[in-house]
Amino acid sequence: MVLDIRTIQSGRSTVTQETGLEAYGADLPPLSGKIACEADIDRMGQFLYVHLRYKGELSLECSRCVGNFAYPFSGALRLVVKEQPGRHGPSLEDETVDFYYDSRHPDVDLGSAIYEEIMTSLPIKPLCSEMCRGIEVGSTGGVKKDIDPRWEALKKIRTE
Repeated sequence: MVLDIRTIQSGRSTVTQETGLEAYGADLPPLSGKIACEADIDRMGQFLYVHLRYKGELSLECSRCVGNFAYPFSGALRLVVKEQPGRHGPSLEDETVDFYYDSRHPDVDLGSAIYEEIMTSLPIKPLCSEMCRGIEVGSTGGVKKDIDPRWEALKKIRTE
C-alpha cells in the first residue's frame, strides 16, 4: 500500500487500496489475487497516525499431504509516519516512528510492514485441515500399489 501524502488532508481520512506486494514476490508464498487494504489516517501536523487493516489469501503447501490449499489471512497494524526533510522510507533507528517522508519523496510505501506482518503470522507447518491424514502410503495418484512382501510383518503390529 502506497500513501501519497499530498492527497491526505489534515484530520481524519480513509484510504482504500489493493496491493500485490510485487517487491516481495520472490519471498512471499503465491497470492490468490490482491491484498485488500484499508487505512484510517489521522494527520496532525508533520505526523500521520495510520491504522491499517489488510486481508487476502495465499496458496500454501500442506506439510502432511503436500497438496496446495488456500490460506486466508488478515491483520491490522498501527503505524506512525513523520515528515522529516532529507529522509524517506522505513525508520531503522527511531522506535517511535515507522516511516519517514519529505517533500521530494511524498509517497510512503507501507508494503514492508504488511509483508513482515504476513510472514510472521504464517504457520511453521501449514495444514490443509486438522484432519489431514497425510500422504496415503502405497498409492500413487489414488491407484493402490503392491506393498513389498518384506514389509508384511509390520501389518501385524498393533498400536493402541
